[in-house]
Amino acid sequence: MRFVPVRSLDDLYWYSFNDEPIAAGNPYLTPRLSDPSFLLPDESPDALWHLFAHTWKGVEHYTSTSGLEWKREHIVFFQCSSPFIYKEGNVYYMLFETHSRLVRSHGESSDSSRIMLSSSSDLALWSEPRKVLDSADIPLSSWRGGRKWITRPQLIQWEGRYRLYFGAGEARMYDTNERTPARLMCAESYYIEGPYECLEEPVMDLDPEGRYRNLAVGSVRILPCSDAVAAVCCTRFYDRKNKRSSSVMLLSRSSDGIVFEDADVMHSSPQSGWASGYITSCDLKYKENEDTWYCYYAADGYPDEKLPFRREALGLLLGKKR
Repeated sequence: MRFVPVRSLDDLYWYSFNDEPIAAGNPYLTPRLSDPSFLLPDESPDALWHLFAHTWKGVEHYTSTSGLEWKREHIVFFQCSSPFIYKEGNVYYMLFETHSRLVRSHGESSDSSRIMLSSSSDLALWSEPRKVLDSADIPLSSWRGGRKWITRPQLIQWEGRYRLYFGAGEARMYDTNERTPARLMCAESYYIEGPYECLEEPVMDLDPEGRYRNLAVGSVRILPCSDAVAAVCCTRFYDRKNKRSSSVMLLSRSSDGIVFEDADVMHSSPQSGWASGYITSCDLKYKENEDTWYCYYAADGYPDEKLPFRREALGLLLGKKR
């Protein structure tokens, strides 16, 4: 994919392709489909659209001929989450999160999470995953004394090094108990496999006095451009009007990929429907032959009488110049 100038994100009109989800898991067996990462046809080995997301079972693979209707292929990795696809040459790399419950010597247990890396030449067969980061080694991986947690990894190249961005710290919403990353961290390496050296300070942190990050930074998608770095943040904030926690897609920009400035609200949670809970994550890319931005996002809704739990599915936003 060709990198475009960051100004190409200016003055876009974003609209929903459909009022209903474009992809969803089984409403009873796998009700939450989360964290999409996709490839355009010109990035894939077979000229198809490819999308990876996770359910509670693990990372799942979807394909499409149009980017609008998706076919589930198979589970790539069991008991893993938050996939991200990075292409270099003819090799595809998948970063994802895995976690386990560790039992301490005095009988208590705690969660530990790790970021893993696997590679493939065809998006079907993947190498044995290897660990690149562990939450136990990240001082800021805990939020307010909670468990050590790193999640939603993503990779870019910047000034001759690899930058691995990831969410850190578990922020739970006061009214729904839903969790999301409290902050965004960054680690760097000269090699894609690592070792990665983590920056001491967060790239983005929760801002109690701010408008849109006063509950959590949330999931962030980093977008390298030809002249800068953009970020789309699925933030969490207190909605004073409706007196509840809510979310927006917030577009931010940075000249160095470290210090970001907020720019525009791309999309807000609707008041009703399948995405009326939180916008939980997203991935977006520019499709040059259509002069259109594609943004696949995961969102959930509030429980109802038929399904007494939160269901999460994938939607599609299209962005065009006004």
